Amino acid sequence: MVLAAKDTGAGGSERGDLLGFLAVAPGIAHATFQMRPDDAEPFSGHAFKIDLDVAELRLVPAGGPSSRRTVEEIVAPYPAVVAINASFFDKEDRAMGLAVDDGRLLGSGKRQSWGALVVDGKKARITIGAEINDHLAHRLIVQGIPRLVVAGKVQGLKPQLAARTAVCAEGSVVIFVVSTKAETTAFARFLADPSEKGGVGCVDALNLDGGPSTQLAVKLPALKLSLLGRWGVPNALVVVPGKK
Repeated sequence: MVLAAKDTGAGGSERGDLLGFLAVAPGIAHATFQMRPDDAEPFSGHAFKIDLDVAELRLVPAGGPSSRRTVEEIVAPYPAVVAINASFFDKEDRAMGLAVDDGRLLGSGKRQSWGALVVDGKKARITIGAEINDHLAHRLIVQGIPRLVVAGKVQGLKPQLAARTAVCAEGSVVIFVVSTKAETTAFARFLADPSEKGGVGCVDALNLDGGPSTQLAVKLPALKLSLLGRWGVPNALVVVPGKK
């Protein structure tokens, strides 16, 4: 897997690169990272910090209920965008778990024990499916598994090495993170660690579909990025930058 981009990272440390988010569009900041955990394989990637007071977050389907396309294909009509893959999918190519965008139900099979990114207005949070009652009352929902970080604490996670897509949410801030192959707990620690330790500082973090599904598409005047993955996905989390 190759992640090529303009380098916006800041200084280094023995454990990894100190994240230095730099604005790349109104409401969107970007950072690169290279982590070298003592007890796991090194990994690297990109993080995007999104201010929902400025930028717009959407869940965009690939097509019909049983359609899959790459993230780049999904966002082809957008002139300026940051997008990652979102829902897991079943053998019929349907999104697994709840998937909602602006009152449209894109996936209806709520998973009670799965985590969920929920956006209401300009506020976002990560919860579990069992706590979502009227799903169409929310502006955006996408479910994933496992919850990597809960209230700042790394969870007990199954050891697994895979490319990763994750989302963090707290108030008006949502963070996308994509990485090369990373061990689950080492990746979660990176998400939970504060910036002074080279981490992202996520209070709550949710694992989205990963492995060959991990994809990233960035089309901005200040930054171009493309991570293709190996197959199509049912939907994408899409950020449209705010106006200057």
